[in-house]
Amino acid sequence: MRSSQTPNRIEGLDTVRAVAALSVVFAHLIGPSLPGWARYIFTGHPAVIAFFVVSGFCIHYPYRRRELRTAPFLAGRFLRIVPPSAVAFVMAQGLGIRAYNPIDGFILWSVVCEAVYYCLYPLFLPAGRRIGWPLIIAASVIASYGVAIGVGPDQYGNAKSYGPLLNWIVGLPAWLIGCYLADNFDRLKLAGNVWLWRAVTAMTASVLYWATINTPAGFYLTMTPFSALAACWIMAEIRSAADRGPVRTLEAIGAACFSIYLVHVIAATAVEWLVTPPIVVCTLSLALVYPFYRCIEKPCHAAARRAKVKLEHLEARSRLEEGVDFGAEKSL
Repeated sequence: MRSSQTPNRIEGLDTVRAVAALSVVFAHLIGPSLPGWARYIFTGHPAVIAFFVVSGFCIHYPYRRRELRTAPFLAGRFLRIVPPSAVAFVMAQGLGIRAYNPIDGFILWSVVCEAVYYCLYPLFLPAGRRIGWPLIIAASVIASYGVAIGVGPDQYGNAKSYGPLLNWIVGLPAWLIGCYLADNFDRLKLAGNVWLWRAVTAMTASVLYWATINTPAGFYLTMTPFSALAACWIMAEIRSAADRGPVRTLEAIGAACFSIYLVHVIAATAVEWLVTPPIVVCTLSLALVYPFYRCIEKPCHAAARRAKVKLEHLEARSRLEEGVDFGAEKSL
């Protein structure tokens, strides 16, 4: 078995990120122009739910067996997502995309959810160790359906329509399922090969998209069970990458998935001033994502890592000095 899996780099995850990001792009830029059933091939909201599962996995995996330092953790996470989101917001407003904001929820709704999950993780971690992740997930499912059913969806059944105060509750089970997957990854069993899980996940997402548009069973009812299926797909991708090596092209695309997610609609708006065929708009928009990734996201990612490490070292030195001072006082 090949194994380059480490807490800092788990091959296979970027493949999931790439597929999810491209699915969002194609759903926004190509899907509406496709005829008949073809318009349901590319799905946006299920892809975001897969992102939530991946996020919960990535956040919890390094802390399964070690202590969390809250200040370095939060500094690293917020430096990672806030500056690129702020730049994208300014770009969107400059192009007149007024709905691109944290309140109305277009694109940035999921970033707000992520920020909330990061803030809550220092509470979830000790709770998960004390009472177990399944109980926390069960409570989150009750809360999620309480909001989704009690408030109701928009006309498309979207689970992003409750505003920044409630959206995170609806998506929380998916994020916590990612934490559970990270906590139990080494002992969970999974039947079937990676292609089976890719096909089942893709087909299920398309069927749920169709159901959202054509039946009362909207995304707000189906995304929590879908997140469990997404977790199986993620597990299959990681294990396939460990056994046979990752899909290098998708891993490379997945590294820029946050930029793809943030910028594709902004780039498409600019491109549509010059050309209108959807496939051309989509292709040029993806090309325009790369400068954003290189100039904005990647430097922010590096800065986040440096800030986290520096704060961890400062905290460790402070604890060491306090220990020395305490020992000196006891000796007097």
